[in-house]
Amino acid sequence: FFLWISPSTPSAPERLRRCDSLLLSSALSASLHPYELSGFRSLAMVKFGKNLTQEKVPRWSDGYVDYDSLKKILGEMINTGSIREFNEDVLYLAHSVATTDEVIRPPGAREGDFIARIDAEIEKVNRWTAKIHMELETLVEKISKAHSNWVQSGRPKTAQADTVLEEVESAEAELQAFENFINMNYLAFSKILKKHDKYSTCPLRMPYLMKVQSQTFVLDKMGSLVRTLSDLRASLQGAAVSAGKGAFDAAQKGGASFVRKTTKYWVQTKDVLKVKMFILKHRPVYKFTDGPSDSDLVTSIYYDNDKLELYQGRLKKYDGAIAFRIRWYGPEESFKTAFMERKTHREDWYGDGEASAKERFPLPPDKVVPFLQGKLSPADVRSILASTGFKGDLDEAQQLAAEMQAAVLSKKLRPSVRTHYMRTAFQRTGDATVRCSLDTELCMALEPCGDGEWKRMGPLDNRSQVTQFPHGVLEVKLQLISGTAMPEWVSDLLNSGCLREMPKFSKFVHGTAMLKRDQVRELPYWWSAQFMPLWAGANFVEQPTSVPFRMVSKDDKLRTKGTEAPLGTLPVSQKGGFGRLLYTIFTCNSSREPAYY
Repeated sequence: FFLWISPSTPSAPERLRRCDSLLLSSALSASLHPYELSGFRSLAMVKFGKNLTQEKVPRWSDGYVDYDSLKKILGEMINTGSIREFNEDVLYLAHSVATTDEVIRPPGAREGDFIARIDAEIEKVNRWTAKIHMELETLVEKISKAHSNWVQSGRPKTAQADTVLEEVESAEAELQAFENFINMNYLAFSKILKKHDKYSTCPLRMPYLMKVQSQTFVLDKMGSLVRTLSDLRASLQGAAVSAGKGAFDAAQKGGASFVRKTTKYWVQTKDVLKVKMFILKHRPVYKFTDGPSDSDLVTSIYYDNDKLELYQGRLKKYDGAIAFRIRWYGPEESFKTAFMERKTHREDWYGDGEASAKERFPLPPDKVVPFLQGKLSPADVRSILASTGFKGDLDEAQQLAAEMQAAVLSKKLRPSVRTHYMRTAFQRTGDATVRCSLDTELCMALEPCGDGEWKRMGPLDNRSQVTQFPHGVLEVKLQLISGTAMPEWVSDLLNSGCLREMPKFSKFVHGTAMLKRDQVRELPYWWSAQFMPLWAGANFVEQPTSVPFRMVSKDDKLRTKGTEAPLGTLPVSQKGGFGRLLYTIFTCNSSREPAYY
């Protein structure tokens, strides 16, 4: 390989920037799905009005925002100048009851007319949303009755079962179309208000979008329908799922341990339903708690010390690095079991993915503090487990309790960060070969606790103590026999264009980096300029940082749809020999560990 650099070549930093830009452009064009570029945005520059017309479901056409009419009103306001009628001098003047409103104005629409029309469109979309929701519930209820008749007839494998399954698939498609109806209407309001604010002296977009966020059509959630459709499909395909608290497998509920290979992906909110519908064709919804929804509330308290020792270990993926957390399922005020969990990272010397072990055992909530303080011995833990019908290995559970208790006391671990999200799990009962979990509404918060508290007992003091993550997080967990190929449907999911692979993304690491920025010395790779725009707002991205980025392992590769990420997205220490060669030539710097890149 030869690289000729002429005397007129730009400076080293400029050469590096151009080279990385070229490499990045080439790699992106070769490997990334269009929706994954520019922060998940499509490259297609289609006028929204035309796109709205194309996306309309004909039978619901009267329920969409009348975008063209709103544009017409806006055009009149621009042409007559009334769009610039109001300003601070006019709006903040005093009024008198001794005057009239007889003033000279050009004819045509004014701000009040535009606002009234927006309000009317919001009400219209709300009415249609309620109407369509009712129709979907009626449709699913009808399918459920047909399924019950099939069950009562002995579950024969006849055309009757095929017909019911076709109706389930039709309902799934209707549900997806309904979500698209909601999203297109929300975008219509956002687009027309943005266009309005571009010309008007009276900005409306932000307050009106806040109003729209509280409307029926935005707040409408249909998790119960997703759950019902999943159960119907599973029953028809012979993979019915046991539901509720009693459905835990022994290995999950506290069997001492299990080993797995896990890959993580980000899923945009707009693709959450699409991903759910795809997965439930192959794996039914698996509930941890009772209730009609397809998802469970999961809360975890992660522990660390003042040195952020566990954060550093999980960030750098040292062999044997642990994460210590206490988890429960369901509302905080009513859970009866706390799971003491330890995740341990092990180097995967064979190069076939992440090797990790998660070990846990359950405890009553009132026994957690005595355990953490060393007052409840591992032998006492064994006795409690034995008396409560623990399904795992008692010897292994006692050993795990001893090791976890020793780690808490020796490392002086304290509650650090809380994670809070809704989890939809997909798994066949008794079959853990392929498991998927999709976490949405992901929040992380600081966990300030007093002495004798294992979790925060009171409310947070400030908005700065909590952060929300904008995307869903999908985990695909495989426990396959060595040499077994990945199921074809899993490959189809990974290549669907709805996922962005984020190797070793960690809620604990992200929450700590986000909420303890004054303490962290290194940041995870998704804080780099390549990835931060995908999850952080523009104002946050613009904040300067001198903290270096670190990949989780020197052998990790960021891949999208099975291909390597562009060299320019990786810290220098993570590049192969070719990347280091380019870096050395272009910068005259042989260092492999820059402070910032």
